[in-house]
Amino acid sequence: MAKTKRFGFALPAVLGVLALTSLACATVWRMQWVNQQLLNVQSQLIRNQQIAEGVLSLAFTNAQTRAFLPTNALERDKLQLRLGSAMCQAGICAPKTLVNLNAEQWRNLLDQSQPVSMADLPSSKISAFYWVEVWLNTNVSELVSSPLLNTTPTGSATPSPFIYRITVLVQDASSNPASELSKPRPNSLVMQAIWSRATETAPTGQWHSWKLLV
Repeated sequence: MAKTKRFGFALPAVLGVLALTSLACATVWRMQWVNQQLLNVQSQLIRNQQIAEGVLSLAFTNAQTRAFLPTNALERDKLQLRLGSAMCQAGICAPKTLVNLNAEQWRNLLDQSQPVSMADLPSSKISAFYWVEVWLNTNVSELVSSPLLNTTPTGSATPSPFIYRITVLVQDASSNPASELSKPRPNSLVMQAIWSRATETAPTGQWHSWKLLV
């Protein structure tokens, strides 16, 4: 009888140990899965950021070939009249007042953006768009959170009347936008940077700052 009782007490204990072991294994598996998902999201964000950085440089190179990119203050005034109530047209913008849009607000302006050619992107599942805001050089301190930037060239060269704020949207159709471990739209990234010409007509210039928009 005593032996039977010992077996009766041992069975629940064994089952309890097995249950705890199963729970521990499930927890370890879950942690590994979570870590793998986080690594995937981080890798995707880094890749999209690298693509966005490439598009930033490409954006202004392409924009300079556009007939209605202003070259002086008078042309900027004409562009503002042409835009009417719209902020941009085909990726060229001349806002009347400074507005710091968030990432979602830029996504809602896709119909006013300039798409990047598929030939300039690393994959057919990647799409990218950009907007180039044309601001008078005197607006520079409003565009960046730093002291007034010196955009006056050395020597006798004429300074550019403008400074440009470029916004790039990169979208990756190959990723899962519904990941529970990432922020909304992990397959989408919006980057913004400030650029100025070296001189009034120079095709080259200087990057002053950049940031990711949320």
